[in-house]
Amino acid sequence: MYALNTDEARKADSAGSQIRELGAYVGKFTQAEDIVSKNTGTKGIAFRFESVGGQKAQFSIYVQKSNGERLSGMNILMALMTCLKLRNIAPTPGKVSFYDYDQKKELTRDGSVFADLANKPIGVLLETEGYINSKGAEASRLVFKAPYQAETRLTASEILDRKTTPQMLDKLTASLRHRPAKKAPAAQNGGHEDFDGTFSSGPSDDDIPW
Repeated sequence: MYALNTDEARKADSAGSQIRELGAYVGKFTQAEDIVSKNTGTKGIAFRFESVGGQKAQFSIYVQKSNGERLSGMNILMALMTCLKLRNIAPTPGKVSFYDYDQKKELTRDGSVFADLANKPIGVLLETEGYINSKGAEASRLVFKAPYQAETRLTASEILDRKTTPQMLDKLTASLRHRPAKKAPAAQNGGHEDFDGTFSSGPSDDDIPW
């Protein structure tokens, strides 16, 4: 015998579906893997995200070149730590889920993960980006533009400014766009490899409100 659960019934509409459209989504990171680009040695984080409605997505940010130069992905990481009220994070050994295209199923392996970033409510702003894949065809992937605090809708700068009313999220959401494909091979690991080198140093400890 089974009793109707309407919450579970609603999830059937989106369960297992992939996020393909740009926009603002609330959910959690189910995995935050410490990664290094095979081509360049650039360090980054590969995220697996699941929305409240059950939609899933994968995207990466690259934060530091092999020579120590910081990239604009570091801005996103610092904003994410702000939204989650984390002063420090460090990778630890853990199991990493991945899709094996030969076996056509999900598998796990030993890896390095940022456990403090996972399984906590978070909002993400996602853009889309065209790219040329290894077969020379145009494809599209998600780009992690910025995080925001799920419960308050506050962005990182608003949290640091001790604001209590969200004002920036709607503007940032309206500014999201699709980036046309560049005539270059796709980045390794299926992520967004960003090499413009911009970085904000962030606040001093006295400026951190937690």
